[in-house]
Amino acid sequence: MKFKLMRILFSLIIMTGALLTQGSARSDDNIDFFDRMIPGNQITLLKNGDDLHSERMKMIRGADHSIYISMFAIHADKIGKEIFQGLCDKARAGLDVRAIIDHRASKDFFTYSMKLKDCGAHVISFRPGSRFFALHEKLLIVDGQKYITGGSGYSLTYKHHSFDSYLLERREANKVKKGWYDFDVMVSGTSACSFHQQYQRNFKHLALMVADYNPDIWWYGWKNFSSMKEKYYGLKKFKNCTLPKGKKWYGQSRVRPILANPYYSKTRPILDAHIEAIRLAETSSTRKITMYAPYFVPAPKMVEALVRAQKNGVQVTIITNSIRATDEQKAGKTLFIAMMESIKPMLKAGVELRLWDNLSMLHRKGGVYGDVAVVGSDNLDNRAQDFQSESVIFSDDLNLVNEIRDDFARDVEKTMLVTKEYIDNVYRTTPWIYKFIAKHFKKYF
Repeated sequence: MKFKLMRILFSLIIMTGALLTQGSARSDDNIDFFDRMIPGNQITLLKNGDDLHSERMKMIRGADHSIYISMFAIHADKIGKEIFQGLCDKARAGLDVRAIIDHRASKDFFTYSMKLKDCGAHVISFRPGSRFFALHEKLLIVDGQKYITGGSGYSLTYKHHSFDSYLLERREANKVKKGWYDFDVMVSGTSACSFHQQYQRNFKHLALMVADYNPDIWWYGWKNFSSMKEKYYGLKKFKNCTLPKGKKWYGQSRVRPILANPYYSKTRPILDAHIEAIRLAETSSTRKITMYAPYFVPAPKMVEALVRAQKNGVQVTIITNSIRATDEQKAGKTLFIAMMESIKPMLKAGVELRLWDNLSMLHRKGGVYGDVAVVGSDNLDNRAQDFQSESVIFSDDLNLVNEIRDDFARDVEKTMLVTKEYIDNVYRTTPWIYKFIAKHFKKYF
């Protein structure tokens, strides 16, 4: 009997130790996540395309030292040309102006982008050998003190984005075929210097790695171009970011800025941050996860984390595009089936998936994990983690969190719940070859 009691006591000690270890590990995770946030920022959520373009141009025209810009999509329309002219003027004035442009998504702007070199800017046209990789980030950094990032490119399409972009009268007034619903953030403060430095590292990597696909090399030859590389890319002429005197603290907000490019890196910092934030939601007071995901074919690790959160009592709600709303009309059903094949465990666990089924295209990327907001270019899909460069911010700024929460609560009313009948109908009306592609190649979606 005495031996039995001792064994029970010993087991209790082991269990207690294990629980304490688990508790301390979770606490350490929390500390680590928030320690990575940079204090001293002011955040503004930009929810209207007109305001977004206005702020971008103000930043470009007001730049004193440097302008770093990443473009997935810039078109040769009124907006694209205005952005180009602003960059060109500043490059001619002697500022450190750099642009990284995804060639495939911005082919019609190629001529303009190359002319930026004539203005004195340093330009990389991102054209990797693999068609799967893309430069998807949307990032504008000025003087290492201020930046804008989010889901919006540089064209009239994005200029007209707003909540009411799905209204027919707004579309007709703006003369656009399809409205877009997006958001971006403008941040002033200390975290801008982090993005500034991350951009410089990204620029250096790409200048060396994508050079084989640079038409200038084909024209001049590799040997000659090697000696001209510094002139083209200015790798020794980067400007440092320094905060102006008396403005060390722009605000009280904390921000974790992340720029990731899987083209040259094996790490997945954005995916890791998503997983950490999901874990934090399990200990938050709200115990809710509300996310916008335009093309929701998530990575397996994210699926596992969201399933665990749902089972641990966190209410997970995702809004994504319906087949009618998505801009990927030709691949709409294939994308939907790829999503279904990826998130089966989530639906089984009780995660609520809702479809944005309006005339507009839902293009918002981000949401709220418990008490932490995330906004950026990441679509929460496999491509974003393994094949596309992305820029995002995580922040526990209360105003940002509440603003996104309020929008989400309103937007849910404009959605429909995914039902078994809806899913069955899509599968039934989709040719077998597209179902095969969706099931076996979803990692590329």
